[in-house]
Amino acid sequence: MKVVIIEDQAELVEAVSMCFELRWPDVIILSTGEGIKGLELIEAESPDVVILDLGLPDIDGFEVLRQIHLFSDVPIIVLTVRNQKMDIVRGLELGADDYITKPFDHIEFLARVKAVLRRTSMPQLKRNTEPFQSGKLRIDFDTQEVSLGGEKMKLTPIEYNLLQHEADPHRV
Repeated sequence: MKVVIIEDQAELVEAVSMCFELRWPDVIILSTGEGIKGLELIEAESPDVVILDLGLPDIDGFEVLRQIHLFSDVPIIVLTVRNQKMDIVRGLELGADDYITKPFDHIEFLARVKAVLRRTSMPQLKRNTEPFQSGKLRIDFDTQEVSLGGEKMKLTPIEYNLLQHEADPHRV
């Protein structure tokens, strides 16, 4: 599993990282204290989940949340000190999959992460499915690799899921 943490407090990044590492020892944690760099990380790394603080030094966290949804459907958990009802409502309406306020309980945090991942995971195609081939386009469902004319293409999760849906030979 790959996680992007967008949080400007190093001790909180360390605490959240430790939560993930205890539950998922093979986790890859990428973090930044700036929203713009966080957007770049998400686009470049295609993480499985994003932990997002709203109080960032360079850009409002709500704007980061909005921009993520322009190119990705990655699950996003807001982890913030902002506990006003209007902030919570705004975060959820902008597409956060969960909203947790600081200070937080580590066990509850992990349970919420697991719940979000369970809700947002799409059913996978059966392994050993024949690759889809149409002209120069090839989709390998086992490796989730897409190539055009033999050249591998880097797709966002939304782009891959759309291609997978359209090319799925088991689709009804």
